[in-house]
Amino acid sequence: MTGVEIALAISAVGSAVSAVGASSAGSAAKKAANFNAAVGEANARAARRDATENFDRHQRDAARRGGTLRNQLVSLDALEDQAMEEELDAQTILHQGEISAMGFERGAGLDRSSGRTAQRAGFVSAAGSLLKGGASLSEALL
Repeated sequence: MTGVEIALAISAVGSAVSAVGASSAGSAAKKAANFNAAVGEANARAARRDATENFDRHQRDAARRGGTLRNQLVSLDALEDQAMEEELDAQTILHQGEISAMGFERGAGLDRSSGRTAQRAGFVSAAGSLLKGGASLSEALL
């Protein structure tokens, strides 16, 4: 083999290695993004579960407070007002939990999208490396 042939072979191997590296990097980024998305989805489930537990705890506490008020012979209007405030607080707990969960889900969706984009970018970069190597090789041969 002549020096030119060796240089061309090295260039071709370099282009192939660069292409494989770019493709692997894109795939790794997608795997990382999918992992992050799975964590976000788990966090969303946990936020909903926590909100439900807090709601249940609040309802039990409200029932205890209501019983105490009834035992103290508080007016019916005061009991009704207290019950409405307790229900509003309980619904607020659920609403805040849902907002938190939706934020985690949106983050998970963005992570998945980012992963797909990174994988595509890796494929495009790999193709570019191969095309560049092919162009260099054809220039050297002409």
